[in-house]
Amino acid sequence: MISQSDLIMVGLAFLIGYLNDTLGPQSYHYEDKIVIVDKKYQCPKHCNVHHNHSVYFENESNGMVIDEKKLGKRYKIKKNRQKR
Repeated sequence: MISQSDLIMVGLAFLIGYLNDTLGPQSYHYEDKIVIVDKKYQCPKHCNVHHNHSVYFENESNGMVIDEKKLGKRYKIKKNRQKR
């Protein structure tokens, strides 16, 4: 039998996931790649690693910077699920 506390925990888990998707770092199309706009962390200015770079806007970052006006549509990153 499902108790009231179980329902509260499930609701809380969904709320935390929703808030993380809404308020956390967001992925966008930028020029010819996908970037992750993240205020707390940015890739170094000369990052040579092949991945979606964490960036922020020029006037607020010491790391990799972008022109906010050139941001494209938001990009939803698909989570990889391994088949067993």
